[in-house]
Amino acid sequence: MNRRQFFLSFVFQVKPTTLELQVMEVFSGSDGPSAFLVHHSSDATRSVFAQWLRVHDGARIACRLRNGMTINGQIFRVKLCFGRGLLLTRTPVAIRAGDLVSIN
Repeated sequence: MNRRQFFLSFVFQVKPTTLELQVMEVFSGSDGPSAFLVHHSSDATRSVFAQWLRVHDGARIACRLRNGMTINGQIFRVKLCFGRGLLLTRTPVAIRAGDLVSIN
């Protein structure tokens, strides 16, 4: 967070928003870390997610699967692909391309 964002957070109280994301591709090892590529789940959330991703590049996040399971990880903005995020986890995750996850 830079100084500008820090000071603006006092002026504007931002309500947390839940974003739904779609898993595009999954990278996993049998016993090691996993990663998955995500993007917006609908055209309506495309720009919202892209903006969120710029602000939270490198942040530690928790996302929730439809079955209620929570996945902790770190998300990175894929700079060469507009609106794409790469989520890295410390453990393998049972997730497939096309699955939907939500983040706050």
